[in-house]
Amino acid sequence: MSNILFRDPNITVFQSALYQMNTTVVHTDDVVMVIDPGILPQEVKAIQQLVYEKRGDKPLYLLFTHSDYDHILGFRAFSPNRTFMTEAMANNPQKEAILAEAKAFDERYYLRRHYPLEYPQGNFLVYKDGVQFRIGQTKMSIYLMPGHTADSMMVIIWQLGLLVAGDYLSDLEFPFITHSSTDYVESLLKMNDIHDRNWFTRMVPGHGSMTFDLEGWMSRQQESLAYIYALRESISTGIPLDEESIWSRYPMQQSLKPYHEQNLALMRREFEADMWVWDPEALLQPERKPETGEEMEM
Repeated sequence: MSNILFRDPNITVFQSALYQMNTTVVHTDDVVMVIDPGILPQEVKAIQQLVYEKRGDKPLYLLFTHSDYDHILGFRAFSPNRTFMTEAMANNPQKEAILAEAKAFDERYYLRRHYPLEYPQGNFLVYKDGVQFRIGQTKMSIYLMPGHTADSMMVIIWQLGLLVAGDYLSDLEFPFITHSSTDYVESLLKMNDIHDRNWFTRMVPGHGSMTFDLEGWMSRQQESLAYIYALRESISTGIPLDEESIWSRYPMQQSLKPYHEQNLALMRREFEADMWVWDPEALLQPERKPETGEEMEM
């Protein structure tokens, strides 16, 4: 039985039994949107069933916040009118490796799907911040959020006050940095300006629980920044990291420790390459203003 994390007249959030990964389905008078369909075959079937119930003659949009294999597993289960992703995701040079990881996941757990596994193909590619798309009275804004991956994005549904954050702002996970800690910090810092431009109260992370007010997502934003700054301070000064404070905040140590070690290794390489400098007095920098993108209407 599929777990419904949240439901209201326009939003249904499915949460997988694995990694507490969230799939968001938005169903308005104008359109049905599915964001990051996954993970297990029966969970994807439950998402399909809801789409069938809500769609009617409305168009179906499929959106991917980034290219991690767990977020793309449900791609071919749907026949969307449009598929949204960043231009960087469409041009990701690691497509075959990501698809191989998805297939290895299914083989590892003897999973059989009722559709083929493929890397997503997009026909609406986001290449700059603030691109807006409107269909009828439903309007969304999309922002590039590199850091976790090079091809990450966040989606805001205006009239629902909803942010779908991809693999950011989780209450289960500290930042997983596979691309750049510098980009990760910049992406987090620009969220305040994004909020000012696109009012939202509700936030769905890629993994874990939702937040329902400004304080909720902002506290996670600050916790993510604090984690990155703690690693930077330790790497640059040689002062041992207080890992107990990390595991008291993120208790799934057995699963998370390899990602923590990967973060340390990546940030050490960045430090040796002079990609960032530890300067506690300069932490509060003016936020980089996102560009206001053109609005597309269908």
